[in-house]
Amino acid sequence: AIVGLDTGKLYSIVSKDYRLIRHEVAIAEVESAIHSTSGLGPFEIDTAFYNDGGRVRRTYRFIGVTCEVNPGDFINPELRLFNSYDLTWPFILDIGAYRLICSNGLVIGTMFLQLRKRHVSELDRMGLQEKVKNALERFDKEILLWKDWAQRPLKEDTYNRVFDAMDFGKNATAEIEGRIGAEAEGHDPRGFPMMSLWAFFNVLCWYVTHKAVSQNHRVDLERRLKGAIRHLSRR
Repeated sequence: AIVGLDTGKLYSIVSKDYRLIRHEVAIAEVESAIHSTSGLGPFEIDTAFYNDGGRVRRTYRFIGVTCEVNPGDFINPELRLFNSYDLTWPFILDIGAYRLICSNGLVIGTMFLQLRKRHVSELDRMGLQEKVKNALERFDKEILLWKDWAQRPLKEDTYNRVFDAMDFGKNATAEIEGRIGAEAEGHDPRGFPMMSLWAFFNVLCWYVTHKAVSQNHRVDLERRLKGAIRHLSRR
């Protein structure tokens, strides 16, 4: 039994071979890797606990690293740490971004690191410093992709494929379509919104960031959006 010693709360029942990754151990290892990686500069931390400490999501936003997708449209890279005692999430270290102009959290299609085998000693041997460095190099490539999206118009086929992949409910679809209509530069003769792939992507990220009904819902939407990104990248 995995139990909170301070509260007596039962988080989960696991086999005797299961070895817990404690939140504080995961955080310490990740922050050691961050501090050992040159060029990151200052960062902000946002930490949220759920289910009475059964889950943690910790975000590191590197405010000293600012990239410009469009003139005046700046973003910061982020690392996001997930861990749980209630088996909702495996240990995940993921890379994303934060768009300053609208406070959107941006997701990246490729998973950075996900560890399902819960052996604490593995964290020491995983070379997290090198992985953090490689993740930020991947982020630089993502900037080039986003700059390309900013110059490419949204096509109806892409629009439909992304909505199918996201599988939004009726209310969510109506809210997102309303936002798309407000953000679009206009509409074609058939009423299809005229906007860039970058603008469309950010409407989706806006919904995930600001409208998810719970943290679990947000994580699920982020996972679905990661899968849907492949449709945005198709020519």
